[in-house]
Amino acid sequence: MDSSYDLCLGVLDDELNWLAYESHSGVKASAIIQERTALLLGQLDLKAADLSGVITVNGPGFYTGIRLMEGFANVLGFFGVRIFSFYSYDVPLWAGHCHGTWFTKAYRGEYFLYTWEGDSSFKNLVSSSELPTALASLNDQSFFIHSGASLDSLSASLLLNPISTAELIRVAPKKVFAEVLKGRVCEPYYFRAPEDEFKVNP
Repeated sequence: MDSSYDLCLGVLDDELNWLAYESHSGVKASAIIQERTALLLGQLDLKAADLSGVITVNGPGFYTGIRLMEGFANVLGFFGVRIFSFYSYDVPLWAGHCHGTWFTKAYRGEYFLYTWEGDSSFKNLVSSSELPTALASLNDQSFFIHSGASLDSLSASLLLNPISTAELIRVAPKKVFAEVLKGRVCEPYYFRAPEDEFKVNP
């Protein structure tokens, strides 16, 4: 389950193959998540209590989307469903990319970059004025984004052919979720602390 950007829902079998998968763009996740989850489970003749676990994307992302997914997962937890979570920027390494930069807009005129080389990594928030230079300094890197919703007009003009981690999850679920099911539970990762995200601009 992922509502860090667009809403993505899926059901995996015990071998980590998709039984069902769907994504929804251009609609508020909060308006459809309950209905779509119920329909998805119903199509497979399942109930919430039949699930052995729920996996959520816990960021990086925006407060509302991440809190929605975390809260909904906790509801499933009331049925005894075990909860796992992970960060989008970990997906490329699990999928076999030993180095690269995961990128997304972070609003307020800023962009979030997570760059890794093997076990070494660093995170950075850069302003729109700094973005061209920051990306140019990483010209030997492969670039990854969550999905097209991660980009705005400026970043789309600077990043050529970025790889979608949402698509990596869709086409290679075994590689990704085998790592997640080792027991990962991640705290929500927002671009800024909530008190900074929601403060009134002067």
